[in-house]
Amino acid sequence: MKLCCFCPDFTGEEFDNLDLKEIDLAGRSFYILKTPMVSHFPINPEIKIEKTLKEIEEKGYQTVSPLFVLFEDGLLAGSIMVEIVKPSVKDSNVKTFDKLRLMGKAYTGPRYLVPKALKQFDRYLMSKQIMTNDFYFWYHSCKVCEKQKGGRTVILAKI
Repeated sequence: MKLCCFCPDFTGEEFDNLDLKEIDLAGRSFYILKTPMVSHFPINPEIKIEKTLKEIEEKGYQTVSPLFVLFEDGLLAGSIMVEIVKPSVKDSNVKTFDKLRLMGKAYTGPRYLVPKALKQFDRYLMSKQIMTNDFYFWYHSCKVCEKQKGGRTVILAKI
């Protein structure tokens, strides 16, 4: 199976500008599915994204452009969240956030060091007296393009 790339098309400068930037998701809708994780990493994220996008299309929802995909952190299970246009019908997999503010930490490096970057980011947040247990990952490089761009991930913390 050939993997498709779903990475955001950000320049290095645009990616770097996400560091310590706040993102407000209030009023934005996401299609959410549970996904297995191992040590905070989604198993086969590219395949999970492809399957989720197919399910979204089958249900008649429309993704936003550019594609915005987050993985909610979990030790053994987490969630994949794909932003969609706010639907007019209710679905148990669709959530529109009333209030959700995130702060990003741009990380460049191999995925296996993301947990170390997460701990450093958590220490930074605690130094600013921001306490959270809710983290999300926005991957900007997949297996297809990682060799060209290097490993890029934005770690997002609920604030």
